[in-house]
Amino acid sequence: TLKVIENFTKKVLKDEKVPLMVGGEHLVTLGAVTACINKYPDLHIIHFDAHADLKDKLLGEKLSHGTVIRRIWDMLGDGRIFQFGIRSGARGEFEFAQTHTELAKFNFGNLEKIANRLKDKPIYLTVDLDILDTSVFPATGTPEAGGVSFNGLLSAVFRLRNLNIIGADITELCPMLDINGSSTALACKFVRELALVLSR
Repeated sequence: TLKVIENFTKKVLKDEKVPLMVGGEHLVTLGAVTACINKYPDLHIIHFDAHADLKDKLLGEKLSHGTVIRRIWDMLGDGRIFQFGIRSGARGEFEFAQTHTELAKFNFGNLEKIANRLKDKPIYLTVDLDILDTSVFPATGTPEAGGVSFNGLLSAVFRLRNLNIIGADITELCPMLDINGSSTALACKFVRELALVLSR
C-alpha cells in the first residue's frame, strides 16, 4: 500500500500539482512523504497531531501509525520536523523529540515563528484529526481528551497559507465509529478549507 501511495504521489508531483491525500491510519503519510522527498530533497514537515508518533516500534512493528514520524525522521534527520498539539506519547518519544524534532505540547505554540523560519522551504503538512478534542471529533481510533477546537485548527492552517506547501494529508477519521456523522461532516469541511489554502 505504501508503494502504491508513493507511486501515485509521484505522478501528481510530476504533473506539477499539489497532492492532498485523505487517508485512514496515519502510516499512509509515509508513502506520500517518500515521493515528495524524491522531488524536494530539502523537504520539511509540519505535523498536527495528539500523538508524537515517534516510537521506533509499536507492538513489534516498525511501520505503524505510532512510528510514522520516526520513519520520516529516518529519511530527513534533525531540524526538519515540527510537531504541534502533541499531548500523548511514551517518555522515550518526548526524550527523542528534545534533540531531534521541534515539538509543541497541547497547542500550536510558536507556529507563527516556525512559519516565518520556513517561508522559503518546501513543506509537507500532515494533519491527524485526533489533534481535535474528543468532544469535537470522537470518531477516531485513538482519541485523546484535551485537544484543540475546530476553529483553532482552521486558524493554525490559515497561518500557513503563505508557505510553500507542496503536499498535505488528513488522516485518522474512523467512519465506523461515527455514530451520527458529525465527525465525517467536520472532516469534509476541513478538506475543503485545506484545499482552498493549498490553491492560493
